[in-house]
Amino acid sequence: MARDNHEVLEVSRDPGLVRLERAFRWLATALHLDDPGVTDGRRIVTCRRCGKRNRVPAVATDVPRCGNCHEALPWIAGVGDEEFAEVAERVSMPVLVDLWATWCGLSWMVRPVVERLAAERAGEIKVVEVEVVRAPRMSQRFEVCGLPTLMVLRGGEVVARQYGALQTPALRSWLDDALRDQGDPQSSSTSTVTIASGPSPRPLQR
Repeated sequence: MARDNHEVLEVSRDPGLVRLERAFRWLATALHLDDPGVTDGRRIVTCRRCGKRNRVPAVATDVPRCGNCHEALPWIAGVGDEEFAEVAERVSMPVLVDLWATWCGLSWMVRPVVERLAAERAGEIKVVEVEVVRAPRMSQRFEVCGLPTLMVLRGGEVVARQYGALQTPALRSWLDDALRDQGDPQSSSTSTVTIASGPSPRPLQR
């Protein structure tokens, strides 16, 4: 697995962070940002071509497609420690992992951008969202030291990593570069690491 030279920090349950997390949860609920349209473990996705609402499972053998027009659908799944291997690693296509936290304002800024890319790259990538407080093992495994952290995985291996918040054009360019590099047999196996030029990534607390 590609690794980066940075210190591993642990997610803290400091009372101040707990209060901040609750405040962000309240705000997310008020603005309907925390409603992914999930039912029975499946996310409800509206087809961009015909408008039909489809239930998309977190795990499937084929690319999710609209039941009406067969258009490829955005594939987005939220997971914790227990589900990560099945949902994110046993997938034939590249996986864009979004490591975020409810108390991190930058994470809320990046999530709509990531979901927009999932819609644009429907049938080409899968997006897996990992809330780090609920997935401490994944945070340590991937040595998450700041939020949000985005990674591109192939077969469970990190091939590119991005820290902090980027606007849609910059994040799209980063993702395209990562996918193109991994599709080129002449490309090296080293990870593409980008530090956002916008707001600094929010550090995890000890």
